Amino acid sequence: MDNSMDDVWGSDSDIEIRKDDEEQLRSYDLRKLREIHAKRGYLDGIVSSKETNLQQGFNAGFPTGAQLGFQVGKIIGVLQGLKYKYGDEDEELKRDYELAKRELLISALLSKSIFTESFDLPNGHAAVDKWTDIVDKYSNKYNVIKN
Repeated sequence: MDNSMDDVWGSDSDIEIRKDDEEQLRSYDLRKLREIHAKRGYLDGIVSSKETNLQQGFNAGFPTGAQLGFQVGKIIGVLQGLKYKYGDEDEELKRDYELAKRELLISALLSKSIFTESFDLPNGHAAVDKWTDIVDKYSNKYNVIKN
């Protein structure tokens, strides 16, 4: 009899090889599943930790950041008002206003190195103090009452 059908249906030895392949595939799938769950657990732990620490950092740093923001807003606001009123005749005032806008950018002010571990500014902020003195100079020059 002709065994041409063996090519289509395979032989008994092929069945044993397929069983070994299935076991290896199951083992591979199981390893991949473990890796996926391990990575997911690791990522969940990292995300959870970051969320907790981020909130604590925000809670600790917000009062200082808000105070700095208020001071910078006041400095820029006074300089802008003075520039609007006296800028045509006072070139130094115009230059100082433009310089203050650059030096008092939030990215320039909030350097990690100037804060204590508890997010405080023990001696104030050098740039804010500098510009407060400059605003005081212009306020005195133009008899502006500051609050």
